[in-house]
Amino acid sequence: MASPPRTPAGSPAFLSAAELRDLIRNKELSALDVTEAVLDHLEAVNPQLNAVVAVRAEGALADARAADALPPAERGPLHGIPFTAKDANESADLPAAYGSLPFAGYRPGFDSEVVARLRRAGGILVGTTAMPEFGLRITTDNRVSPPTRNPWNTAHGPAGSSGGAAAAVAAGIGPLALAADGAGSVRAPASACGIVGLKPTRGRTPWAPAAQEQWAGYVVNGPMARTVGDAALMLDTMAGPVVGEPYGLPPHPGPFLAADRPRRRLRVAYTRTPPHGTVVPEVREVFERAVAAFGELDVELTEDTPDLGGLLDPLLTVIAANVATMVRGVPPEHLAELEPTTLDVALRGERLGAADYCAAVATAQTRAAGVIRFWTRYDVLLTPTLTVLPPPLGTSVEGPGFEERWREYADWLAFTYPFNITGQPAVSLPAGRTAADLPVGVQLVGAPGAEALLLGLAADFERARPWAHERPRTG
Repeated sequence: MASPPRTPAGSPAFLSAAELRDLIRNKELSALDVTEAVLDHLEAVNPQLNAVVAVRAEGALADARAADALPPAERGPLHGIPFTAKDANESADLPAAYGSLPFAGYRPGFDSEVVARLRRAGGILVGTTAMPEFGLRITTDNRVSPPTRNPWNTAHGPAGSSGGAAAAVAAGIGPLALAADGAGSVRAPASACGIVGLKPTRGRTPWAPAAQEQWAGYVVNGPMARTVGDAALMLDTMAGPVVGEPYGLPPHPGPFLAADRPRRRLRVAYTRTPPHGTVVPEVREVFERAVAAFGELDVELTEDTPDLGGLLDPLLTVIAANVATMVRGVPPEHLAELEPTTLDVALRGERLGAADYCAAVATAQTRAAGVIRFWTRYDVLLTPTLTVLPPPLGTSVEGPGFEERWREYADWLAFTYPFNITGQPAVSLPAGRTAADLPVGVQLVGAPGAEALLLGLAADFERARPWAHERPRTG
């Protein structure tokens, strides 16, 4: 076995996917070396974090051995690179509980299309990551397993709903994680854990084999990574249409992290004014420093705010109706195992009529069209990702019902959920940490289909203010 290269963390577990790919290509490491290192690291740190809830150690090692046996001409772009998948992304030989006790132990027996694509590209699936029940909270806790902790400060959570995925990447449990974003569920935990999280344009990545809309098309599979380049590499593998899906963009021409940028200066608007709620002072302070950093890049920077109002009520209707549909699939004898807050959402959905749902979707589409016009004047919008800091462990939103609780969640996610409704691409980038070592992220939002432009600007920011060398206390 080759000796692992010396790194700041002393293990290849913290190297980027691009670095690992080059080391494997140059025969300085094997896929088996890398997979063993990540599994060893997982075993060491996951008991403190509960980021990964199911591990396929033997399967991953077998995949790595098979990868090493492939001739170079047959090796894919993720050859030998370990990754995790969110508990909502089905895989052939791991359980998928969707964070829900009634589904504990359920084995779908198939790979979802995005998992299959990552594996066909040579990625090594090592496990699935924690999420709240059906992704319905911004905190990553449920009745199936202990709560997930933030690697930077274990007294806090990693936000959610893809909190396990973000915590795993931040802690060095593989350089890549597959997750899903319905109101900020990729970007919020990426911000809370100091990594990169991308929500692609609606239709950019598939939900197959499921063919139905996910929350009226608001939920999108997206990559999480420690570097912008790794997120782009992962998106290159995940993206592309599937016949029969309700949304599906044509294949992107070329890599998403293109070397060339538009010849003109990018027009970047920035705002710290959410449509509701307030930005806490610690987040505002980090955001101001990030704005100054963008000002040093070759962009036209202007303070301006799109009108993001009028989108929350339709979102709540869509969520409630979709959760009611999901709960109908739970056998009656297992209904009591669902969390009371989930049942409350489902009951709200059951009380809705068809006209209520159609009106909500129509209202959201009309408002979304108005929001997107902002990008006729600008190329990119810069905002804080979360309005709050990563919540302390055990944080719960109080309220008599679903809408009251979710209006507080929506205050936290005020800069993220609107772009699930508009379908625009948005990426969260590490921007700094507070005195309590809590990460804060900033968000870049582009016009529909503009992932390459966003990732190019994100890479410029990363070069100006690098973060990949930083290590959390747990990891």
